[in-house]
This record gives sequence, structure tokens and C-alpha cells, in this order.
Amino acid sequence: MGAYYHSYHSSASSILGSFKFNESFPVYLKKFFKQNKKYGSRDRKIIADICYGFFRIGNTAVSHSLSDQMVMGYYLTHDVDGGYLAYLSPALVDTIGETLEKKIGIIGEMYKGFNIHELFPCHDQISGAVDRLAFAVHHLKKPSFFLRLRPMKRNKVLGALRENAIPATLVGELAVRIDASVDIEKLIDLDVDAVVQDLSSQKTIGLLSGLTKQPATIWDACAGSGGKSIMLADHYKHVEFYVSDIREDILKELERRFSLAGIVPKKLFCTDLQHPLSIQVAKSNLPEGGVDLLVADVPCSGSGTWGRTPELLRSFDEPMIEEYQFMQKSIVSRLPGLLKKGGHFLYITCSVFQKENEAVVDYLEKACGLNLIKKEMISGINEGGDHLFAALFTS
Repeated sequence: MGAYYHSYHSSASSILGSFKFNESFPVYLKKFFKQNKKYGSRDRKIIADICYGFFRIGNTAVSHSLSDQMVMGYYLTHDVDGGYLAYLSPALVDTIGETLEKKIGIIGEMYKGFNIHELFPCHDQISGAVDRLAFAVHHLKKPSFFLRLRPMKRNKVLGALRENAIPATLVGELAVRIDASVDIEKLIDLDVDAVVQDLSSQKTIGLLSGLTKQPATIWDACAGSGGKSIMLADHYKHVEFYVSDIREDILKELERRFSLAGIVPKKLFCTDLQHPLSIQVAKSNLPEGGVDLLVADVPCSGSGTWGRTPELLRSFDEPMIEEYQFMQKSIVSRLPGLLKKGGHFLYITCSVFQKENEAVVDYLEKACGLNLIKKEMISGINEGGDHLFAALFTS
């Protein structure tokens, strides 16, 4: 087997050495394997696994060689050795099943200069609401995959998972964690029976639990892929629902998903909320006098979701935080005037950085005249989900 792992290690080294971080790593890897057809499916899986282990340790050991960092990454992201460590670092094989805490200590002793606190970039910018060490270590594990069950579909979805022997765990009433790699579209009708949506994203609806009156009009101002839009429509029945995004192709995809979900929005429109004229576009599409509930899941660094794109642990540039904050303030500054008096505004990011979260909350209170009701950093550490920030205001 040594010859195989020598080849896997050499191939992974070549891939990592040539990757320039100017595109997503999955896209780059797909291109590489398409150009090099000698690799079978098992080969591709093992090579990709070695690469992702390297990314998951971030900048903890940048003073060490690429080869050493690949070994560290594999050791810290696996509980069982498939043969890779036996070939490259036999001394680590016997302890691979230990706790992460103990394994981090072992790596620290073996590789001087290794620092787990450097795993996550710009860690000094992380919100004080986040346990920084626990958050860093969280990235050594592959995130879980979640579904949100749609109304009246619970028994159907859970039954399909049982019939196909798919390991799954019900989290709360509506969330299902899938504990294995599976082509879920072959088992259920996505957007009809369930929606692919991270658990922390699902929990953002909890900030609206204190509303004393159901909103009659809702605007999802930065709809993106549409998971929260469908969740809002499932949660609030018999409302006028308005949806917008900056990208026309996204809106076309949303139309398709809404059709599958049986949701008929009142209006679906395209607008760039950073542009001064966006207010006129929004007003022409929204009800006169504004909406009762406005949800803005704004563009952000995505730092709370880097467990799903671990290459960003090694490539994110700190000045981007300021750029995202500028964008966020530009967007939210235009929104309060589109709320009814006494209406509610839900601000959401998938970032852990203070400048994108608490600092924008302060801006919304002081510069935009909104009143903060509640803010929360939603942690995904315990269930293997993402980190999201959400804050609810009233006008």
C-alpha cells in the first residue's frame, strides 16, 4: 500500500502547490481531475481528503513544509488511519483515535511552532460572543448537512430516510442532520418536501418568536439562494411576500424553487441596494407605506461558514472585512424608510467578525434610528453547523 500512498501524497502536493486561491478549490480540483483522467473515483476521494485536511489546519503551521502540514492536517481531521500516516508518519498512528484536545497537544510537541490559535485568520477581529479556541477547533471537523422539513412533510421525509438506511438525526422539530454522504435528491423532492438549509440558518426564525402580531407584509431584501425566503413563507401563512436580489439569474432560480414549494410571492424584483436609485425601485415594487417585516441577509465575508470552504482559512485578506462593512452599511442605511412605523427589521450575516455584526448593529441604532430588540450569535459548534449573527430591530 505504501506505493499507493506515495502517489496520493505526491498528487496532493502537486495540486496544493499549484492552487492559486483565485477560484474555489472544488472547482479547481474538478478541473484538475478532468485534465488527468488516470485517477479513479477512490483515488480522487483520497487525494481530495488529504488536500482538505491541509486547508483545515489553516495557518497553524506555516513555518513547516507543505508535506508536514499535510500530515498534520490528516492526523487532526481523522479518527482512523486509512494507511496514509502509516506510510508518512508511523509515530502518529497509535494516537489518531485520541480526543482532539490531546491530538493538538501531540502535534504541538512534535512540530514546534504549531499554534492552534492561528488556525482561523483575523482571529483578533472575531466577536466577543464567540469562544475563539472552540471556534477554531470546530474547523477541524467536516460540517454536517442539514434539511429543514416543510409543513406536513415530516413523516414522508423521515420515512424515506429510514427505508434507504440513511443515518440521520432529528434536531428539534424541523431540522434533520444527515450523517453520511448521500445524493438526497434521489430520495426526496427538494423544495417540495424539505429544503437544504443549515441548522443555524434555520434558527434565525427564532428571533421573530417574540413578535406580538403576525406581519401582513414581508420583504426578503437579499434573498440569495432562497432558503430563508421559503422558511419565512412556511412560517407565516397568508401574507403578502416580496422578494428581491441584485442578481437576475438568482431570481430566476428563486422562481423555480418557489414554484416547487407552492409559494406565490406578491412581487419578485431585481435591485442593487447599494445604489441610491434602489430606493425608487423598491418603493415601486413594495406596498405604499412600507412592509411589516423586512429581512436582510446581507453580503458578508461568510466567515461563519468557512468550515464548508476551508481554503478560505488560508487565503482571506483582512482588509476585506472593512469592505464588507462598508457594503453592509450602504445597504442597511436605505432600508428603514421602507418599514412601516412599528415594523420589524431582521439583520443577518453568516460572519463572526465584530465589524460586520455588532458594529453594524450600533450603526443601525445610532445613524438609522432603529431600536434594537435582540441580537444573537448563533453557534453551530455543538451540532456541526455554521455560525450566523442575527439582530432584530423595530422602527
